[in-house]
Amino acid sequence: MVGSYWGGVKKIKRAAKEKQMDSKGIDLVKYIAAILVICFHCESIFQDPAINHLFKNVLCRFAVPYFLISTSYFVRRGQSQSSDYTKQYIKSLAKSYFFWSLIYLPIGFMWIQQNYSLTPTLYPVALVAGLFYTGTYYHLWYIPAAIFGIICVQWLLKQAGYIALFSLATLMYGFGTLETYYAYIGNDQLKVFFDQYMGLFITTRNGLFFALIFVAMGFFLWDHREKIISSQKYMGVLVVFTGLLLIGEGIIVYSNVGIDKNFMWMLIPFTSCLFCWSLFVNVEEKIDVKRLRDLGKYYFFIHPLCILWTANLVNSYDFFANSWLQLIVTLIATHLLSSLVITLTQQLPYYYFDLQLTLQVNRGYLQKLI
Repeated sequence: MVGSYWGGVKKIKRAAKEKQMDSKGIDLVKYIAAILVICFHCESIFQDPAINHLFKNVLCRFAVPYFLISTSYFVRRGQSQSSDYTKQYIKSLAKSYFFWSLIYLPIGFMWIQQNYSLTPTLYPVALVAGLFYTGTYYHLWYIPAAIFGIICVQWLLKQAGYIALFSLATLMYGFGTLETYYAYIGNDQLKVFFDQYMGLFITTRNGLFFALIFVAMGFFLWDHREKIISSQKYMGVLVVFTGLLLIGEGIIVYSNVGIDKNFMWMLIPFTSCLFCWSLFVNVEEKIDVKRLRDLGKYYFFIHPLCILWTANLVNSYDFFANSWLQLIVTLIATHLLSSLVITLTQQLPYYYFDLQLTLQVNRGYLQKLI
C-alpha cells in the first residue's frame, strides 16, 4: 500500500515536471535556425572576411545539428507512445523528400552539367547518388542523412546501448572533422586516405559521419529528460559557455581553413545545451508557434528557388549587387512563397504521390470552383 502510494506520488511529480518542458521554445528556435540556413546559403553578408566567417560558419552552423537533435528527440518520444511510430514517420518524411527532390531535379542536373563532366550514361548513377546520398540539390542532403541516422541509432541502441553508440558516433564525427581540419593533418598516409575518400564520396557531411552523433544526442536527451529538468537552472550559463568555446573554435578554423567547415567539435555540446535551454523558454501566447513551425519547414525547402531568382535579378539590375539587398529580397520572397504554399495546402486538399507525380488536386474541389 505504502509502496504503491509513493509510486503514485513519484509519477505525479514526474508528470508535473515534464509539463514544465514545452515545445514552443523549440519551434521558435527552429524558425530562427531556418532563417540562418537561408543566410548561410546566400552570398557573403559582411564585407569583413573574419566577421562573415564567424556569422556564416559559426552562428549559422548550429541550425542543422539543432534540427537533427530536435527531430530525433521527438522521434524517440513517439517511439515511447507507439512501436510503429518510427516507420510511419520515416515513410511520411520520405514522401515529402521525394516530392521536393523531383522539384529540384532539373536544377540539380543543370548544376552537375556545369560542374562535372558526366556522360549521359552516368546520369542514372548521379540520380541514385543524389536521392540517397547528397540530395538532388545542395540543401536536400539533410533528409537522407536524418533518415539514416534515425534507423542506425535505433538499431545500435537495441544492440549495444548508449556507451557503444556514442563511442562509434564520436569516432565517425572525428573522421568527418578532417574536412574542417584538413590543414592540420600532419600524417601523410591519413591525408592520402582522406583525399581518396573525398575523391570518391565528395563530402563527409552525411548520415554516418555527421548526423549520427546528433541523432544519438536527441534520443539520449529524451531518455534522460528528468536530468534535464533537474539541471534547468544551469542551461543558460552552459549555452553561453559552450557558445564562447564554439566561437573560439571558429577562430582556430578561420586561421587555417580546410576543405569545408561543416564539422566543428563544439557544435555538439553547444547545440545540445541550446536545445535543453529551449525546452524551458516561455513563449507568449500571442505568438503562433504552429505557424512558425510550418513557415520554417517551407523556408528550408523553398529558399534555394528564391536564391536563384534573386541571382537572376543581380544579372538584370546592377543595384541588386548589394549583398544585404539580395538577402532581404531572398528572405521576403521565401516568406511570401512559403505563406502561399501553406495557404494552398489549407484550402486545397492534396497529397504527395510517388515518383511519377508531384502534386494532385482533388478534381471535385476544382469542379465546384468552376
